[in-house]
Amino acid sequence: MHKFHIAVIAAALILGGGGMMVQADSSLTRANAAQPGQAELSQLRKQAAQRQRRIIYNDDGCHVRPYPTPEQFLGLRLKQVADTQVDSVFYCTGVTGMFYGHRPRVGEFFGKYVTDESPAYFRTIRDSIHALAALDTDQLTLATDFCHDNGMEIFFSLRMNDIHEAFPQWPGLLSDFKRNHPEYRFGEPGDFHLYPRSDVRSTAWPALDYAVPQVRQYVLGIFRDVCEGYDVDGIELDWWRSPIAFRPTLTLEPVTPEQIAIMSDWMRQVRKMTEEIAAERGRPLLIAVRLPMSVSRCRELGFDIDSWLRDDLVDLVVVGGGYAPMAIAPEIHDMAEFTHQYDVPLYACISASGMRQEYGSVEAWRGAAMNIWHAGADGIYTFNFFPAQRDPRLSELGSPQTLKGLNKIYGVDRIVPETFEGDLRPGLVVPNRLPIDLEPDRWVAVRMPVGEDIVANAPPGNTTNTRLRLQISKLAQGDEVAVRLNGQTLPAAVPDKPLSAEPSAVWFELQPAPQLFQAGQNLIEVQLTTPRALEAPATLEALYLTVTYE
Repeated sequence: MHKFHIAVIAAALILGGGGMMVQADSSLTRANAAQPGQAELSQLRKQAAQRQRRIIYNDDGCHVRPYPTPEQFLGLRLKQVADTQVDSVFYCTGVTGMFYGHRPRVGEFFGKYVTDESPAYFRTIRDSIHALAALDTDQLTLATDFCHDNGMEIFFSLRMNDIHEAFPQWPGLLSDFKRNHPEYRFGEPGDFHLYPRSDVRSTAWPALDYAVPQVRQYVLGIFRDVCEGYDVDGIELDWWRSPIAFRPTLTLEPVTPEQIAIMSDWMRQVRKMTEEIAAERGRPLLIAVRLPMSVSRCRELGFDIDSWLRDDLVDLVVVGGGYAPMAIAPEIHDMAEFTHQYDVPLYACISASGMRQEYGSVEAWRGAAMNIWHAGADGIYTFNFFPAQRDPRLSELGSPQTLKGLNKIYGVDRIVPETFEGDLRPGLVVPNRLPIDLEPDRWVAVRMPVGEDIVANAPPGNTTNTRLRLQISKLAQGDEVAVRLNGQTLPAAVPDKPLSAEPSAVWFELQPAPQLFQAGQNLIEVQLTTPRALEAPATLEALYLTVTYE
């Protein structure tokens, strides 16, 4: 692969310089003999797009522990994924989309605005990537070599409009490109305090406006630089972190047809660039995109995924941010059917950021993954999941067969878009979710995806046990609750503690027969069976199914 000489820039790094232009070492260029033609390369690209990707492991490149040597770097996150079900690594080298841990000719090398007074987190990153540079290497070189040596595919992942520099507690992340061109940005630093955190404008102020030609040209140059300088197998355009490209999204309005056309034209330029470089190096370069979980939501944000696939501009699609891992199964099914009609594989995200509280267990990860497989996706995409040691999930989640017979948790997600993080709100697609208010004498229905036949999947000699847990808030003495599962009324739900005169949140547990659950959507209905004098309605806050085998 191409490697960049570092002798000239080593001294500049000590001074904290950014945005250096580094020439590729032509002596390491691959031989051009017997290069395939364009038609053959196109066919090879389509074949490569269909390769097995049981688990795609996204690494955001922001390592909180020091890594001054290649061995230490590889030991942080990458050695753990070798010889697992991880078939592809999507490696991100720049958290703000402008500063990078690889050595860019376009873009800026991380560390220019990190001082000894900066948070220790950023000093660690700066010192580590500069130590690697002094050894004539960098994050992306090491990650690429490691993946190829271990039979894994690697993509360069770019967060297309990341906004981490929006937070006042993280100074030093605003790049020169954004500092020198405030007119390219959506706002000013004061917007962080001017708007509530759930407002897109609060943290989207440093994001770039893709209606500006210079922005599109700059980002295209970043991709070209990486594709020319590193032996990556593809690039990922990560539009989920954060899903904003045009100004109407700041107020959650749909973008204009003209803005959709601008983005689609730019996607054609990205494809043209990758095809040119693929022809030079004699093997294909794939394009992946990470997008919201519906075609209509994508289009509202400017991402005309229909035309992108129809015009062969994208090779694989990743959907979702992983913040509602259970509710999304129907949307994954619809998106998989949509991309498959173009012979484009689909992958669905599970994010450690969404796997918290009741979902924090290994069992919940298994349930989310089984739902994804049952919905028809081609693989699992993990995000913000960086085990320091080998983790069994990376050897289980990548196949319904390896998940079969393992204990799991399924559920109905609780997520309130109106109070969600503003920069992520535009990308949320989370139907059939909690919370939901209850009323006396009226059944309230939710649908719980269960991605398997839990009885048929019991290991030989084992029995299936099920526990259904519900949390209902604002319950008081005299309140009674009834539950139906797929049309069958369950035995009376008993609270885990006596109800008091003062309304409070209470957990209920039931043990329905495992045979009542079906693979796919399960209709769960809840009803308050007693009149209430309280003004505030009781609310179904949480709903979980635990499946164990004994």
